[in-house]
Amino acid sequence: MKKVLVGVLAVLLIILVGIGGYIYKIIGALSDMDNSPIIWDENPGDFGIPESAPIEEDTGTINILLLGTDRRNRNENGRSDAIMIATVDKKNGQLKLSSIMRDLYVSIPDRKDNRINAAYSFGGPMLAMKTINQNFNLNITRYVSVDFFGLEEIINAIGGVEIDVKQKEIKYINSVINELNKLDKQNRTSPQLTEAGVQTLDGKQAVAYSRIRKVGDGDSERTERQRRVMTQIFNQMKSINPMKLPNLVASLIPYTDTNIPASDIISLGTTVLTMKDKKIYQYRVPAKDTYKSQTIRGMAVYVPDLDANTKQLHDFLYNKVTE
Repeated sequence: MKKVLVGVLAVLLIILVGIGGYIYKIIGALSDMDNSPIIWDENPGDFGIPESAPIEEDTGTINILLLGTDRRNRNENGRSDAIMIATVDKKNGQLKLSSIMRDLYVSIPDRKDNRINAAYSFGGPMLAMKTINQNFNLNITRYVSVDFFGLEEIINAIGGVEIDVKQKEIKYINSVINELNKLDKQNRTSPQLTEAGVQTLDGKQAVAYSRIRKVGDGDSERTERQRRVMTQIFNQMKSINPMKLPNLVASLIPYTDTNIPASDIISLGTTVLTMKDKKIYQYRVPAKDTYKSQTIRGMAVYVPDLDANTKQLHDFLYNKVTE
């Protein structure tokens, strides 16, 4: 029996794209699938939600944790190279995407303090949600995860993404492309990039672009690249014939994991259909001037001012964004 495995991009397709009519076809695409969640934790109901965390029913805001992992095969956890929060702000009628930098040094429940991306490696999506909830006083109970092989397949399925590649990025992108080509068990290779400028990147090239961090402002600029790829995927989805979307969603399902039932996905999509503002507002944690770069136990990390970052993140998630 199949599990409902709707990926980061498939969920965003339903959450973020307000194309009338297609959602009812997706009901059929999901109707034959088992919507039981994948459980990584002995206590699946323990999301580590603080008592003072904003309540979804009161705020009218739905937050979903998006995780991009670096695992090489389905039998390992890997670490969450990309950590984002997709937000459907029903109160203010806005769609939002927040990045959390992977080297953020935080408390991980029942573990030593560590980089935030280690939480997924230690305990999968449940521990990742619990860590984020407890550090930032949030109430997140939904997740979607995809590894970079799945992301590659998803990007290929939509015909690639258009990215403005900088000259200084090319050699680092090509290095990751080489790595991904060697890991491809089906011997499907992607060509290296030869010039800068706006161009359509295939799955491997786009994944390589979103993973580089040794050029520009380190992990901060990498989160910008990741959000840029997500935004371009969203734009590409909008151009697809609505009649083809259900089959596309079905083709993406095997590449991803989630604990969101099909009924909730449909409800989220219906909510988005009523939103007039289809822009994706973006944010990054930690915010500027709210963290210090340090070396702890041999790790280069960002030590955040949690009070300041929690306040600013809440302001972005729960209030109307004007910029």
